[in-house]
Amino acid sequence: MAILKTPDDLGSLIRQRRKALGWDQARLAHDAGVSRQWVIEVEKGKPRAELQLVLRVMNVLGIPLMAATPVPNREADVPQVDINEIVDRHRSPRRQGSAQSHAGTLSYAEILERARQMPPPGVAAPVLSVHETPATYRRTSKKKP
Repeated sequence: MAILKTPDDLGSLIRQRRKALGWDQARLAHDAGVSRQWVIEVEKGKPRAELQLVLRVMNVLGIPLMAATPVPNREADVPQVDINEIVDRHRSPRRQGSAQSHAGTLSYAEILERARQMPPPGVAAPVLSVHETPATYRRTSKKKP
């Protein structure tokens, strides 16, 4: 298997395969429906060779075109999360007088919501400008007497 990175690599592959079949450039040109001059240029690595013709030549020579994409490293892409650590970190008594207070602890849904809003471990929390307030600040209405 050859790794093709440049037009020269592709031209070399086509030339090697043609010679392995014992064909001359005229035979390849005839079978692929291109000119001999075109075969000469593509074998030299001419960068402007028309892709449709290159694919036709590769098909005539029996060179399969296979594309491989790198397999993403799932462990590197997904941050490791310890759900027990998140629950323990957020399990604390609610403030007295809270309208949602019952049993003195956060619900599982509230813990997960808070954890979702937090930056992942190792990432600094965003710096707030003077005009921003964290979502955790209690908003009070300004009522006029």
